[in-house]
Amino acid sequence: MAFTYYFSYKFNIKDIDTNILTILENDFKREKDEKVNIDLVSSYIKYLKGIKHFKERKKEETKEVSNIVYNTNEAIVYIYNTHSDEEYSYQKNDLYNITPTVKTASYILEDELKKLGINSIVESKKTIDIVNERNLAYSDSYKVSRELMEEQKLKNNSLIYFIDLHRDSVKKNITTTKINDISYAKVMFLLGLENKNYIENKKIISNMNDFLNENYRGLSRGIYEKKGKGVNGVYNQDFNANTILIEVGGVDNTIDEVSNSLKVIANMLYNYINLNK
Repeated sequence: MAFTYYFSYKFNIKDIDTNILTILENDFKREKDEKVNIDLVSSYIKYLKGIKHFKERKKEETKEVSNIVYNTNEAIVYIYNTHSDEEYSYQKNDLYNITPTVKTASYILEDELKKLGINSIVESKKTIDIVNERNLAYSDSYKVSRELMEEQKLKNNSLIYFIDLHRDSVKKNITTTKINDISYAKVMFLLGLENKNYIENKKIISNMNDFLNENYRGLSRGIYEKKGKGVNGVYNQDFNANTILIEVGGVDNTIDEVSNSLKVIANMLYNYINLNK
C-alpha cells in the first residue's frame, strides 16, 4: 500500500500510535483523491507526536479516574459533527500543514475513550458535503446529522451515547484556561429547551458539568440553554436522552489545547458511563 510505503520511508512507523496511524491513513486517502501534496501529512504526524509527548510529560499533573473499564467489545458511543467544517487555529507559517477540524477532535476523542476501555464509532461522512450535494441551507445540517444518527443506530444497536462535537466562534480569552500550567480549550454544553427529553438531557449534562467543576475547575463554561425564534431549540436531543452537544474550544484554540480537553472529556464520559451502566 502506498500509505504504508510512504510512512515507512519517511520515518520509523513503529514510533507512531496505531490509532493515530489509522486516522492519518484515512486522511491520506482523502487528500490523495483531492490531489493535495502528500508531504503535508508527515508534518501533521510530527505534530500529533508532539501532542502525545506533551500529554505524557504532564500525565502526573493531571487528575485521572479509576482503572475500571466498561466491559463490552461493542461500540456504545457514537461521535459525530453536525457542523463538520468547523476549524481550529491554523496559521500559514506553521509546520502543521493540515487544518485541524472538529472531525479531527472526534478521532482524538475516540482514541482517548478506547484507552479507557470504551469503544466508539466516529461518523465518517461529512454533513457539509451532504448539505452541499443536496443544495440545502446550512441550517439543515441538523437534519442531515439526524439521518446519519438513525443510520448508525440501525447498524449498531449497542450505541447508547451520542456525542455531537462542535467548536465556538468567540475569542480565545473566553475559550481557553490553564490548569496546573497546562493550557486547555474550554468546554461548554448546549441544551435545546424545545426537545421532549429536555429534563432528562439536563440531568445528564448537569452531572457531567459537575464532574468537570469538581475535578478540573475552570474548564467548563457551563450549560448554555437555547430556545425561541431563530434558534434550533432541539439539536437532535429528542433522538435520545443521551444525545449530548459539546462545544470544545473556539476558532482560535490550537489542536493541542483541544486534545488536552478531549482527554478530560473522555474521563468525564467514562465516569458517567460507569456510574450509570
